Amino acid sequence: MMQTTSTGRATRLGAITAILRKDLVLHSRDLIFIFLTILSVTTFVTLYWVLPRDVDETISMGVSGNDIRPALTQFASTDEEGLSIEWFDDTDSLRAAIETRDLEVGVEFPDGFMTDVMAGRKTTVTIFVRPNLPEEITGAMQSMVREIAYAIAGYQLPVTEPDGDIVVLGEDRAGDQIPFRDRLRPLYAFMVLMLEAIALGALISSEVQERTVTAILSTPARIGDILLAKGALGTFIAFSETAIILLLIQAYGPKPLIVLVAVFLGAIMVTAVAMIAGSAGRELISTMLLGMLFLIPLAIPAFSIMFPGAPARWVQFLPSYGIVQVVYGATVEGVGWRESAQQLLILAGWCVVFGIAGAFVLKRRVETL
Repeated sequence: MMQTTSTGRATRLGAITAILRKDLVLHSRDLIFIFLTILSVTTFVTLYWVLPRDVDETISMGVSGNDIRPALTQFASTDEEGLSIEWFDDTDSLRAAIETRDLEVGVEFPDGFMTDVMAGRKTTVTIFVRPNLPEEITGAMQSMVREIAYAIAGYQLPVTEPDGDIVVLGEDRAGDQIPFRDRLRPLYAFMVLMLEAIALGALISSEVQERTVTAILSTPARIGDILLAKGALGTFIAFSETAIILLLIQAYGPKPLIVLVAVFLGAIMVTAVAMIAGSAGRELISTMLLGMLFLIPLAIPAFSIMFPGAPARWVQFLPSYGIVQVVYGATVEGVGWRESAQQLLILAGWCVVFGIAGAFVLKRRVETL
């Protein structure tokens, strides 16, 4: 009896290995997806290394007005870092620098500004800003001009400033902003996972349409062997290629094992999606559309992490949020296992849900052939 069981296990293992070998050969012959994979990896890696590696937090300001220069130089010298001042002899050159975006803000002090302020006469200062400049910067420039006027006139501010303590909740990134190229790392990883999921879905769809699956079932192989082989192949390809691109863009950070676990779970998830799309699709185009229907919503967390601030609450409930959050946290913020455990467990739960759904859909599709 034991010998029969061992023989059965060996037969099933041989069947799974044979299916894997066949699928690898078919996948290697799919020139379209091989080309797209090479193109995407090359593009992502090139884009990462081309984008700036630092964030410039200095506000560049141009000033015109010779009589204000001594007072403004003294005022700016006591300010904190983050403001650079360039002097212009005339307004036209100042405007040109703003229009070409060489500067972010320009301030034109009219002739006789200091005399008018000290005499209490009304005067107008013009502030030029580049398009799409944040309102808080414009407001800060207006406040600075008012403070300069009060300082020159020798007046105190018309309010009494209360004492207060500033408490920063969370990690303070002032002066140490995360470069945009580093924010793109989770997006690169998920895009590669998506591409491999679509490739596997197309492979499954072609086998279903050509009834290759039926021919496999005429051998000692079972439906369970097919499911295991497809799942193992998809997970391996998606995981390995994503791990390679993360290596090329230096995305592992101080906790590489956490990143690898998150990517592995993500590979399982997208493989299950590929099984669903490949089983339900009638041909290549419909399979790709179905795959994108699943994968585009899953890519939303990867896009949301590119921008400062916490993502919307509903984004955090998407199944792929754990992948993005863990990769971003371990790579950029250096979080450890304790901080990542919850997201990894939630992600593992979603993998179970998608895995069961993918296996069920593919099994039912094969049984109806």
